[in-house]
Amino acid sequence: MQVSELSGQTLGDNQYRLLTRLGGGNFGTVYRAEELMNGAVAREVAIKIYKPEATALGNVEGMLEDCALPARILSSSAPMEQKRHFVPIYSFGKLDTPAGRCAYVSMELVRDGDTLEAIIKRCRRAKRFPREAVIIDLMRQFFTALSLAHREGVLHRDIKGANVMIQNDVLRVMDFGMGAYADKPETALCTTMSIYAPENFDGRYTEASDIYQAGLMFLELYTGWSPFEERFGGKTDMLQERRKRVDFQFRVGACFEGTDPSPRLDTILSRCLRFSDIARYTSAESVLEALSGANSVEALRQALQDGDYEKAIEIVGAILTSPRLTDEQRMECLASLAKAHAGMNRIDQAIASYLEALKFADATGIYFHRPSKYNELVDAICILYIKSGQPGSARLFGKKKKPV
Repeated sequence: MQVSELSGQTLGDNQYRLLTRLGGGNFGTVYRAEELMNGAVAREVAIKIYKPEATALGNVEGMLEDCALPARILSSSAPMEQKRHFVPIYSFGKLDTPAGRCAYVSMELVRDGDTLEAIIKRCRRAKRFPREAVIIDLMRQFFTALSLAHREGVLHRDIKGANVMIQNDVLRVMDFGMGAYADKPETALCTTMSIYAPENFDGRYTEASDIYQAGLMFLELYTGWSPFEERFGGKTDMLQERRKRVDFQFRVGACFEGTDPSPRLDTILSRCLRFSDIARYTSAESVLEALSGANSVEALRQALQDGDYEKAIEIVGAILTSPRLTDEQRMECLASLAKAHAGMNRIDQAIASYLEALKFADATGIYFHRPSKYNELVDAICILYIKSGQPGSARLFGKKKKPV
């Protein structure tokens, strides 16, 4: 008997009764089950049963990550509003089954929910995809969860619709079996190759890789398009799969039937899906900023990158009026304002803005542990002094640089 054929079986010493199959993957099958205590039903759970061959070989790292990684996240001091996006683990170990000796993980059963994969399949059949507001809301929830995971040093590495559940409009992230600690990300990845980020083919796994995988998942929800599935007829040729990422060209939502065009989603998703991990969003928090609207630090960075200096100045003015502005945000706004003025060749205004930024850095000590960032401000001011015909001021000001 196969692990995928255990519905109706009672496992262990009358410990779990498997009811219905919920899904499956490379390493095992997930069932809706009853946890039994003295023969009575204690609660319903979702239980993942790993294949006996993987268990026999001791290849149960996935099971351990399934437990340890979400446990680290859920034991953090983060507010429950953020932790509710993760599914807690109840128990794990090994069980005797008709398929053999199998590792297992028991977790909360998410009731009355659908996987994002199932939702996408329904949308494809109907040829009608969610509105922008719905997708933005789900992305906010997902990247809130991903931001917390990354802050706790956890990479998911297997972000796809099958591992995300929507329950009463609340998004829940599941299955950390392919996850890794951010400071030890070298564990080989053995998931669906169609969700690999470009750098994954070189054995590199970073926060930006998770952002890329999430970009693919939400692009599919937005348009129904999964860019890296079956384009060349094969699913396991690593060189061909990597080549698909090189050739990939982002297509806006307006290209697809049943999709409501959204320039906002096009902009955010296209950046999530840049080939170079350096060119993507720098963090899940950066994606959240982009989702929050026009007047965000992320929007400011994009305006500067696009050379839209008037827009950058407008965004700085809006951000600086925020009552909950952090020192880091104020610092970036002041420096960005100076860059915008310099980009428009307003040398005197650029110098004044840079001096204000430097004064703020001195007052707050914000760059105390990052002298190179402080020196960037000094260098920018010196360059502008030279441009304005004041080399003496540039030499004098250059003495303010700090040892790195």
